Amino acid sequence: MTGWKRWAVALVVITTGAAAIVLASRTPAGLDSAAKVGALIAGLVPLALALILWARRSPLPLPAVSSPDQVDAAQRQLADLVLAQWRAEIVVRQLDDPAPVAVRWRLTELDTSGPAGHVARPRPLRYLIGRGVPRFEGRTDRVDDMATAFRRLPARRLVILGDPGMGKTTLAVLLLRELLVRPEGVEPVPVLLSMSGWDPGAETLHTWVARRLTEGYPALRAADFGPNASRALVEQRRILPVLDGLDELPERIRSTVLDRLNAAAEDSLILTCRTTEYEQTLAHQGRRGLTGAAIIEPDRLKAADAATYLERSLPRSTVDRWATLLTALREDQSSLISRALSSPLTLWLVRKVYLEANAGPAELCDTNRFATVDAITEHLLDHLVDALITANPPQQEADEEHPFGPRKSWDPTDAKKWLAFLAHHLEVIGSRDLAWWQLSLAVSRRTRSLIRLGLGTVVVTAALFAALFVFGFDFAVVFAPFIGLVFVLVSGSTSEEPVYADLRLRGRIRLLSRKLVTWPVIRAGLVIGLVVGVVFGLADRSLGASVVGLAFGPVFSLVVGLVEWAKTPLTNEGPQTPTVTFHRDLRLLYLYSLACGFAFGPVLGCAFGLVFASMAGFGGKLVAVLVFGSVFGSVIGFTYGLGQASGQHLVTVVVLRARGRVPLRLLKFLDDTHRLGILRAAGPVYQFRHAKLQDRLAQSYATRTRQDGAARGSSRRTRHHT
Repeated sequence: MTGWKRWAVALVVITTGAAAIVLASRTPAGLDSAAKVGALIAGLVPLALALILWARRSPLPLPAVSSPDQVDAAQRQLADLVLAQWRAEIVVRQLDDPAPVAVRWRLTELDTSGPAGHVARPRPLRYLIGRGVPRFEGRTDRVDDMATAFRRLPARRLVILGDPGMGKTTLAVLLLRELLVRPEGVEPVPVLLSMSGWDPGAETLHTWVARRLTEGYPALRAADFGPNASRALVEQRRILPVLDGLDELPERIRSTVLDRLNAAAEDSLILTCRTTEYEQTLAHQGRRGLTGAAIIEPDRLKAADAATYLERSLPRSTVDRWATLLTALREDQSSLISRALSSPLTLWLVRKVYLEANAGPAELCDTNRFATVDAITEHLLDHLVDALITANPPQQEADEEHPFGPRKSWDPTDAKKWLAFLAHHLEVIGSRDLAWWQLSLAVSRRTRSLIRLGLGTVVVTAALFAALFVFGFDFAVVFAPFIGLVFVLVSGSTSEEPVYADLRLRGRIRLLSRKLVTWPVIRAGLVIGLVVGVVFGLADRSLGASVVGLAFGPVFSLVVGLVEWAKTPLTNEGPQTPTVTFHRDLRLLYLYSLACGFAFGPVLGCAFGLVFASMAGFGGKLVAVLVFGSVFGSVIGFTYGLGQASGQHLVTVVVLRARGRVPLRLLKFLDDTHRLGILRAAGPVYQFRHAKLQDRLAQSYATRTRQDGAARGSSRRTRHHT
């Protein structure tokens, strides 16, 4: 808090205290009551500020480095987590069903000896005699051979180029799994990281990779691995970054990214990028390529290989329906349909749109209907969502062959409309990563603030009426400025990124006991207890009141330790997924509400009890005082929690649902579309299965928006003329 905001808060605090004292001086108890109220307000406002500043504080200081044994243990655990994560994702993406597409990869030579403006074509003679660059070739369906070739690279640096839809990410994922399944000694752990969102001007490669490790694999923050396991793994080169999507970064920073990667020339890595974007990056100001890297590109699929792949996927009962397409592929390698099905993407689309829908694809061979390759691809993309949802109804019981089937039935028309909006949203923010916490960017900050303000107004009004009913007019008038100040402070706090929180007790009891007795936690309780004790003593002018106030210190310490415990993961915590990330952050919202209720309830009850102990019949209202304080604290905590990423997401979904843009249970919908294969998971974010699918859906959203606007304009003109 800086500048005018400090002065604004100070002015509100002073005005609140002065108003409370003036109002209290008009009561029968006169200035004595005013002194009590003034002391109370003077203490409660710092208490509220202390609670808020504590919630927004930096993490507690920790020892500087993890020990070698801790780093070794972290590396082993990370390897297990990454392997389990991508084994499951490969099943969801059906990359092994029935087998990976047999894409042939060949080595190209990038001239890194000077300014490079192009990727040179292969030189078979140089490969044959072993001069120049190392030999590297293989097929996606024989990824074990490609893993062996990668290990033989002197620097173990590989660039995977290719046109859209040629299987660059698929190869990277399968290589990652192969390196983990069959390690040779102690090797760096391959970790796939989407490059979208990396700002090389703000973070070095090591800093960015360490941060992404911490975000995607919270187990690395476990106390058993020490304070900086992620950073140590990166700096000691125990991580093999698999950097997916250089082309997804803005053109203006791609060359800077290559500079950062070349600055870490001793680091092994795998990089994927579209060929055109890579060549453009090298051509920019005569940039060099990736130092020490082998660069591979795919050959287009042969029509006969495409026919063989499709035929192996067909049940016997459907072979006749596919005869026309299979014959066309085998008889004419240069036909339109042969050229259209020369990429893994279009083969996958044909399988999903026709095979899973139990339909025949003969219409694709109709050149009158489909005059270009793009026309065939766009037709497949347009029918993908409908085909997948229709062909994969939710299962009542777990299906052993398809354990990741959808859990709910969705209307294909609605689903396509919602996905089109999400694709448009990603296009607007310039990202391929569908992060649930960034969906709030689709709603203006003003709208979100107005919603929170409206909710807060309702809450504050309800609290004031409750205070008026329980304690009377004088108390309500004094209480109004205080609750208003607290609400303004908490409602202005927001968190852009999700936060980890785990409230499970099983296996975490010992960790909880350690967190409750740490010196920073005890120190926070002592400070708060001292402040409250002094305030209570001044308000009641008795030693007993000071003791009551001091007793609040351990209560506050308990709350501090509880939140610190919730934010600390165990070593067996799994990788972050979109749904797990959301629920972890949402638990922190719940915890803030409960913790603030637990903290505010006793202190407000005791404090206001001391000030208003002379009220007639107050003894009978003690329970009401405690309940009121607890409810008030919980509401304040909940209001603060709405500033969490999960709270903002919930508000955003309600707004977008009212506009018909997304379903109310958005994350369940995204989880099902991931299970269906429309989306893919990349750590805590989703991505559309392919960039072409995202672009096509975004285009359909723009077209529908223009049509709706034209229809509304026509309707208004019609009403005007009538």
